[in-house]
Amino acid sequence: MKFKILFLFFWVSALAIAQTPTQVAPIQIQQAGATNGQVMTWNNTSGKWEPQTPTGGSGTDLGYTGTSSPVTITSSTGADITVTAGSNITLSQSAGNLTIAASGGGGSPSVITPSQITSDQNDYAPTGWADATLVRLSGDNGVRAIRGFSAETSGEVKVLSNVGSFPLYLAPEHASSTAANRIAYFEEVFLMPGQSCEIFYDGTLSRWVPYDVPNPNYLTPRKSVHYDQMPTRIPTAVGENFPLFIWGSIQVSNTDPTSTIPFMSWDLNSGASASGGAGIAYVREQESMAYFGTSHIVAKSIIKSPATLGDATNNYYYFLRLANDPSSGFFTQNNSTGIYYRYSDNSGKFYLRTTNTSGTSTETDSGVTVAVNTEYELLVTVNKALNEVTFFINGSVVGRHTTNLPSGVICGPSTQLEKTAGTSARSVYVYRFMGAAIAP
Repeated sequence: MKFKILFLFFWVSALAIAQTPTQVAPIQIQQAGATNGQVMTWNNTSGKWEPQTPTGGSGTDLGYTGTSSPVTITSSTGADITVTAGSNITLSQSAGNLTIAASGGGGSPSVITPSQITSDQNDYAPTGWADATLVRLSGDNGVRAIRGFSAETSGEVKVLSNVGSFPLYLAPEHASSTAANRIAYFEEVFLMPGQSCEIFYDGTLSRWVPYDVPNPNYLTPRKSVHYDQMPTRIPTAVGENFPLFIWGSIQVSNTDPTSTIPFMSWDLNSGASASGGAGIAYVREQESMAYFGTSHIVAKSIIKSPATLGDATNNYYYFLRLANDPSSGFFTQNNSTGIYYRYSDNSGKFYLRTTNTSGTSTETDSGVTVAVNTEYELLVTVNKALNEVTFFINGSVVGRHTTNLPSGVICGPSTQLEKTAGTSARSVYVYRFMGAAIAP
């Protein structure tokens, strides 16, 4: 009887194993100190599942304020972040998506064609200037100046192209434009019709700087005249092809280079004479290179000052000027403008003089003290409108005159040394002498 019962138990167990298992009900785990947001993590040491706070980051709810620059990214748990687009960058936000893209100024070309320039321009900023990579300019027959451009990001480059029929020019360091908008260059930069040049913004200088200029030293291939003479043999006959007019009662000679005079030069030497002068002018015999009010007129000389300056005993004056009568050695000449030096004037500094048709002068200080045995580059320009004279010394603008300008008369450039007292010799060495006129 006992045997039969054991057999029956074995048969029932085997039958149970052969059946399909049923689904096990979920097991409820007690809270056991768990907090909101924790997850079950297997602890191999204890051999159990335990509640743990997740590591490696945390969730943050983000929001946005603003649809264009600046856009603020707001956080419910951390600090907000504000994003602002820089120059030539656009920034937009829509439905939580931020879009950042380049614009103009180097990202993609942007071409503008402003309206014709009919007056001199200060702080020039035509519509579209900020993003423009190519600026197509034009002006009227006034030969207009651009005196400054709206400042942009350091390193930004723009191409200026004269697509009109008349010249335009860039006027450096002009006080009529805001300082940060001005142009840095050692002379005016002309853009004749069909010509282009590039300018870049130098953030260190806070200036626009032209480069690859098309007409250095005012030498243009269009409607202009240009005389630029370095010293050569003094002409001996009227028929020689030599544009300089050399005159005076004191000695003018050619001087060879030395260890202290780097180039062949013309030596304007007073000798032992207590009076008299000598000078150089354009154009030979005629002395009339251009006409005030019809063109932009230029005079330039590169000189070396005497080894001894003027004093109370031995006095002299030197000038570079544009005048109605270039070969006249008088200190004051009606209808003239130039850069002058005389010991007894302006505390020994170069000074700037402009004299009108009736003999009234405007005189201002250049701020440049004349030193012995020193090289100077002097440049004087008169604009076509005949309302502004610009003076440069050693590539820097040292002044401008807008009063007592010459009237509309013929004129030419000249440079001269004139002795007024004493018998000790004085020499001014002229390395180069240039005159030019650019007409519309």
